Amino acid sequence: MLLAIKLGFAFVLMALWLMLTAAQNQEPAGKPIGSISTRGDLIVLTLDEGVLGHSNLFDLAKHTLRFTPDSGGYRVENAAFTWDPAFGDELPVRPRTSVALHEFAFPFSGRNWDTLTVDATGSIGFGGGVTIGRFDELQSAAKALVTKTPAICVFMKPRMSGPRYVKALPDRIVITWTLTEPAGGIQDFTWTPTVNRFQAVLSKNGTIQMSYDDIAAQDAIVGVYPAAAGPVATDVSRIGAVDLSSLKPSDGPFATVYESFHYLSLPNPRDLTCSVLRALGDKFDFLAYYSDFRIDNQEAGTPSNGPLGSGPPGGAVTGIAASQGGLASYCSAGRFQWQYIQPVYVGSNQMQEQPPAGLTDTNNRNIGFYMRQLGRRTPDGRIPAYDYALSQIGHEMGHRWSAFVSARVKDELIPLGPTHWARGLQAPAPFPFQRPTEASAMGGGVWQDNSDGTFTQLDDDYYVPATGYSYLDLYLMGFMARSEVPDFFILRNLEAAGRDANGHPMFKADRFRITIEDVIAAEGPRLPDVDHSQKQFNTGMVMVVEHGKKPSRELIERVNGIRVAWTDYFATVTGHRASMTATVK
Repeated sequence: MLLAIKLGFAFVLMALWLMLTAAQNQEPAGKPIGSISTRGDLIVLTLDEGVLGHSNLFDLAKHTLRFTPDSGGYRVENAAFTWDPAFGDELPVRPRTSVALHEFAFPFSGRNWDTLTVDATGSIGFGGGVTIGRFDELQSAAKALVTKTPAICVFMKPRMSGPRYVKALPDRIVITWTLTEPAGGIQDFTWTPTVNRFQAVLSKNGTIQMSYDDIAAQDAIVGVYPAAAGPVATDVSRIGAVDLSSLKPSDGPFATVYESFHYLSLPNPRDLTCSVLRALGDKFDFLAYYSDFRIDNQEAGTPSNGPLGSGPPGGAVTGIAASQGGLASYCSAGRFQWQYIQPVYVGSNQMQEQPPAGLTDTNNRNIGFYMRQLGRRTPDGRIPAYDYALSQIGHEMGHRWSAFVSARVKDELIPLGPTHWARGLQAPAPFPFQRPTEASAMGGGVWQDNSDGTFTQLDDDYYVPATGYSYLDLYLMGFMARSEVPDFFILRNLEAAGRDANGHPMFKADRFRITIEDVIAAEGPRLPDVDHSQKQFNTGMVMVVEHGKKPSRELIERVNGIRVAWTDYFATVTGHRASMTATVK
């Protein structure tokens, strides 16, 4: 039954991806949103004024907000800063913790609550936790919270972590957060932890006080969200998206009142593409975008998509479980294939040529974990330049072909992904980028069969540090014949079984043999085949700058560094069976 559930979930994910792709292909054509110029081999997209809206960054440090109940809503006051330095008891280290109120019940959203939920992301939930989608913009997520679980967002920012403290008094409860933004990872904006210290005081009479002692982050949701029900909810004049720093007690009362602190809006990816292709022509297979401004996204990296254009010499690619479509919406006559859907910020970890000197990390998904190992390959002990950037671009552009296929074994259709190769898929890279043993940049792992029902994971399914592509990837890319793909397997029902003498994790699992012919039985042969497939590709490296500005020196140097590293990486991990240029010519 468990296997059936897992397979069912995989099919749901695949169906969702196909639905999103179909919807994408039906969307109207993008439009230019700025002017295009070139700087050597780099492209400069200067945005039109206001196309990404305006940022609204946090301005309440060393401030206290007081929300006072009145007529079924709240009046808000920007009061003198107050802070209780005695935090009380630390809560258990987990994303959300239920806290019982023993001294009084807190009146909120039409009820008296004797239990509340304290989230590590800076919010308090009533009847459940507070969540938003992984890629939701804070400015839109703040509006959507109106219809969700009753909540108080003190400094609601996804991906934060750190200790929380609770002190219960007869007339109030004090909740204090000391959080950091995520640090050290490929999707992070900082190499080291940051300090974000804030506090909420919930009083017996329903008053809510929020105080901000030390805040490093600039984006978050702050506000009070009673349940959107009854006549109050239909009175939109009482749902206030406001500037909290300017409110006075005479304003309101507001049934719901909040402010979203955020960076510039995400661009429409088709608009980015059309801006480039209409100005420079349909001569790019891939497009990667970088900027010296941040956008309203909690992750430094970017997803990817595209119309799966044919590229020269033409002919749609089949047999990879992804269909071509929507070329016109990307302003392409047929060549353009895949792209980043938003620019990567120049100040993020993944745009640094090197991590800070001496960086270490115990998390094997962060580059700091591998610094010593990777440094052994160079005379100066430094790791390869722009390793995080190569992880991102290698992985995202790999989605042009992977990882969507299934395998048909006898009468069973076995998904090997979808979107990323399953953790238990045997997916070693025949042409590793920098380590002797690497799993595919698209997921899967390198598994050692111990012949006793256990399997040792020699490399995991994460794409850090930058890794090569698997035999199956290279077949789907058109760089390897079906006869060159060795039989592989997929592990199901993985169950942890300790570690080996070298610290590699071990698992008990059920092993199922897969062949390339099983993949072809499910998807049909890859066409054009290896003798006729495209082998030369071109990536447009685009610097996106705000209206009236020029690309910074830092942006130019880093994008050019990534451009050079990307062409070398692609040749290496394809075994020099294909080549990548990154030029405007």
